[in-house]
Amino acid sequence: MTSSGNSPHMALFWDFENVSDESATHQLMTERIRQSGTIVKAYAFADWDTRRKMAEELYSLGYDLIHVPDTKDNASDYKMAAYILDHLIHYPETTRYVLITGDGDFKLIAGALKEHGVELWLISNPIITASELPDLATMYSDIFSFRPALDCVRPEDCEESVQSIVTLRHLAAVQLQEVVRAITKTGNKPGVGHAKHVMTSLNPDFSEKVIGFGHWNEFLDWSEAQGYIQREGDLPATILTLPRKMPPQLEKISKEVNEAFAFLAKVAEDGFNEGSPYSLKEIDVKIRELGLETEKVGYRRFSDFVLAAEKRGRVRIVAPEKDGDSPIVLPAYDVDRMHDWFEENVERVFGPSVNVPKAAFLRKISQLLLDTKTSLFELENCLTKPRVKEAYNDILAASEIPFLPPFQQSLAHILIGKGLKCDGIVSNVNEELSSLGIKLRCPE
Repeated sequence: MTSSGNSPHMALFWDFENVSDESATHQLMTERIRQSGTIVKAYAFADWDTRRKMAEELYSLGYDLIHVPDTKDNASDYKMAAYILDHLIHYPETTRYVLITGDGDFKLIAGALKEHGVELWLISNPIITASELPDLATMYSDIFSFRPALDCVRPEDCEESVQSIVTLRHLAAVQLQEVVRAITKTGNKPGVGHAKHVMTSLNPDFSEKVIGFGHWNEFLDWSEAQGYIQREGDLPATILTLPRKMPPQLEKISKEVNEAFAFLAKVAEDGFNEGSPYSLKEIDVKIRELGLETEKVGYRRFSDFVLAAEKRGRVRIVAPEKDGDSPIVLPAYDVDRMHDWFEENVERVFGPSVNVPKAAFLRKISQLLLDTKTSLFELENCLTKPRVKEAYNDILAASEIPFLPPFQQSLAHILIGKGLKCDGIVSNVNEELSSLGIKLRCPE
């Protein structure tokens, strides 16, 4: 996994359970890293038993996969830290370390690399990144910045904004408030630099220069003077906080922005439940027909609005199957939404002996729905339709197995409901069952 050129010589260490996205992002990220120098080693750390498809994709990209069974908290972190220190000792020619993680456990390692005089390129999801970690890096990249760019959905999307700078400033300050809430929710402190990384991650079109400020701190000065935020402590330890009470007008703007994202998510889900998912162009037309004007909530380009909604976990943009087609927009379900659904339906769908699953399982089910392009409404139908249940029970009977765990059960029902042949269903589910020593067979 190398690139032509003289320097730098780089080593990659990827905490996959902490930072990951979709395949296209991983490919583009790896290619950009490869273009920047010579890669001498590339490792990816995770419990690969539960990520077989992704493991194959990363292996094909040149990563050495370090398997860490998911039995202890922070097991991957400890293993990755050991590999970094070993590499530091045995490969003195390495001049740049690329750490793909946002975990605060790596602050000491990052500091050690800095003291050793090598460059550190940190790549992470800034929203869940430990506040001090980016400050220790020589270079920082948002994992989402490697996602393939979206073209303007309509020609006018690419034109200059006609909104007043005053309006754009107030909308940006509302976005800044959301950044402070998002960082605080993860248990981190919203430092000045960290907040900038999260701001540009959540809002792809944000630039303080576009709204008339020379640099980030000038925008913070204005936002504080307007009552949107407060700053506590002296630099470099300054953190951002929210005032206890905001004027009604500011609360109104914040509410309108949040309602716009929720509205987009509802339209995407409603359209999916009625048939095929909307393309990016189709959902643009639909939400305008229903009266939502994204420019009024601070997004001049519709594609930026949808990307911002995706960063907030409201929707997911999926590449089209055919070149030249518009990307499709799928509903996305966060852990809270999945928890509510299971709490309401678990006994009826899975039986009285099954409890509401833990957060790790809910995240896995949420990802399954995205991977299989399935809505919650469709999942419920697949799990309750007599035809699907009959086919599922036939496979269990042929396999001499009384039941499957909820995740594999859900996967089997989805694949049956989507009309896959038995061989394909059994093959996919068996991959998920391999670590349990269970194997399905098709009825003869």
